[in-house]
Amino acid sequence: MELTLQVFKRIGNVIFVFFLLFFAIRILQYHFHLISFPYPVSLREGSMMTNTDALVKGLNPYDMALQPRYTNQYGIIYPLLAWPWAKLFGTTIIVHRMLTAFFLFASCVLIFLVLNRMKTPLLLNIWTILMLYASWLYPGTSTPTIDPGSTAMFFFLATIFIPWLCRYSYPSLIVSVLFGILAYYTKPYTMLGIAVMASYIFLFVSRKKGFIYGALYLILAVISILFVNRTCQSYFDNCFFALSNMSHAWSTMERLQWQTGLYTGLHKWTLILIGAYILGYSWIRIRTLKTAGIRTKFHVPLVLYAGLCAAFVLYISLGRHNGATLWYFFQLLSPFFLIAAVWLFSRTTLWPILCVPFLVLNLYALTADLDHKWFNKDSFGWPDVSVLVSSHQHILNSSLIAPLLVEQNKDVYDNGQAEYFLPGGDRHSWMVHLSKEDPRVIVQHMLFFQNIRNMVENKQFDLIMLQPSLLPMGVADDVKKFYKYEGQLIVYAIQDRKPYAISVWLPLK
Repeated sequence: MELTLQVFKRIGNVIFVFFLLFFAIRILQYHFHLISFPYPVSLREGSMMTNTDALVKGLNPYDMALQPRYTNQYGIIYPLLAWPWAKLFGTTIIVHRMLTAFFLFASCVLIFLVLNRMKTPLLLNIWTILMLYASWLYPGTSTPTIDPGSTAMFFFLATIFIPWLCRYSYPSLIVSVLFGILAYYTKPYTMLGIAVMASYIFLFVSRKKGFIYGALYLILAVISILFVNRTCQSYFDNCFFALSNMSHAWSTMERLQWQTGLYTGLHKWTLILIGAYILGYSWIRIRTLKTAGIRTKFHVPLVLYAGLCAAFVLYISLGRHNGATLWYFFQLLSPFFLIAAVWLFSRTTLWPILCVPFLVLNLYALTADLDHKWFNKDSFGWPDVSVLVSSHQHILNSSLIAPLLVEQNKDVYDNGQAEYFLPGGDRHSWMVHLSKEDPRVIVQHMLFFQNIRNMVENKQFDLIMLQPSLLPMGVADDVKKFYKYEGQLIVYAIQDRKPYAISVWLPLK
């Protein structure tokens, strides 16, 4: 009997290796084509590129006078990291996507080290990495695009796992705090890592260390806020007040229910397996308790605690976001969910027999649409758009074509986040206790659009390419008065998996 089980385990391992190799090649192919695709793959990829371009040109992207052309709600760290590479190779699409890819791979390595420390079998470790990698590339998500999501996620995971890997030594706590601050200035929601670690260390490791950790963070956070507020005039208008003012408009319970259903559907095979394991272990545990008695020692593993915190934040806020499809789930919840899952699966030596079919099916579910054939450079309308952009100098642009304009060193008027600038000047409810309303935002907003209207009236744009539904405030009538409508171009944003219409206008003679 024992010999038969060993044979089946080896067969299971061999089959698993074959499928893991197949899915690894499939995922890597998709990612390679996404990185090298010369056109935008998502609606707002230009926002980070304009900030990088400003740094390359010696400008402060959070200078109030440069708003809202350089509005960036996420933070300065991603453009700062792209800056030296853009200096060397140009402010290009591929430079930014390579930076994004680097942090995706860095996150994979960090999770691999965590699982290795937990003594998880190598093949289960690799399966977890491929599941996460596929999740972070999943169509409709912004994580693999020109977006700070992958960078912030790495900082978030490093904030949590570096102390754990280093057994909560004081140097590791300092490093964790620094990563937590970097996470906030990359994408604000990833400061969750600090909250997780401060509370976990205080509750389950050492109250003294927890207090020191929290105090160190508060001191460094205050210093950083004072410095950033002094050097970057519009930073917190962009990255704190605008986000806070608009969050209620983005949040619905229906969205949370829809995303939760989609997420559980994509992981149903893993969830089925977890359910079976829990039932089996519960039965064994009940039988053991009858003879061994009840143990009173209680400890919450860090992975479980962090996963519960992430799920709570998704429930009360981020999971309700109407503008996001699963990327908060994949970035904040999936690492802990999958680590816990494979740890559970590895508790029995029979996992190659019991688990492999379910694990393969779940990898298939996540990678079914990761087909590199999507990236056909001669389709989706992009070549026609590229020709128009290359043959004109002054373009009033849709955010879709902002990356092409940055690459050609042309002015960008809508980087993808310009519409979010104005709410940053308001202070509602509790925010009035933090800061007074910022009238500079309203003044700058009015000046910006008045300047565009003047340029339209004087026909200073030799081409206008806009999405019909996103004509700048007060500009639509002027465009119709001074420019001739030439028709629409339909372009397809591959990562968004949706088409966009761009209206084309030329000056009246």
